[in-house]
Amino acid sequence: MSYYELVSAFPESSASASRLALTARHLGYSGIIICNRDPGRIYRLEAARMVKGIEVIAGAEAGGCGGDGGRALQNRIASLRPKYPFLMVRGCSAEIVRAAAENTSVDMLLHPCDIRSPLTIATARAARQSSLAIGFDLNPVILLRGSPRARWLESLRHNLDLARKFHLTIMITAGALSHLDLRSPRDLTALAIAAGFEAEEAEQALTLPGRIVHQNSRIWLGPGVELL
Repeated sequence: MSYYELVSAFPESSASASRLALTARHLGYSGIIICNRDPGRIYRLEAARMVKGIEVIAGAEAGGCGGDGGRALQNRIASLRPKYPFLMVRGCSAEIVRAAAENTSVDMLLHPCDIRSPLTIATARAARQSSLAIGFDLNPVILLRGSPRARWLESLRHNLDLARKFHLTIMITAGALSHLDLRSPRDLTALAIAAGFEAEEAEQALTLPGRIVHQNSRIWLGPGVELL
């Protein structure tokens, strides 16, 4: 299978795009999608694309945690969509989650696994209508301990059950802010299974980003007519 991981690169993380690409290739990924908040300032992106054996794609994090409201998010999505084949939104507030779920130009909503702000039926229904994928950051499985991890897992399973009920597409990520945070597809699949995912769900979730990028990169001249 062709596994893809979502990452942030320098200057928004501590690792360059090239270092992330080299590490991801070694771990067995077919590609990485760099989702910086300012994708135009990714350090030496062209050098990273010269790394053989792995696809390096510049996506974008459209927003979510900068304190902007839903209208500002919609404007930013509209400006980024023509330029980048993958757009994600980090759901840091109910307003942002609602705005992202209703926007057909968003590819993935990284929903927080917070028991105080669970995935709702309204959001799941909107995501279904928008063909929006729900993302799960599995890094807390490693970082949290005791009751905080138990509460996080409870919230994750609630969100996952609702995503299954509405037949939403699912992505998983290690939330890497450094090449040292990357986990191999096998390890990430094992973490997902421990958190409550089925093995096939986890594998499909790791291949989905690449499929979305390649679908978005296709150019249609009209209904059923593709420019090759």
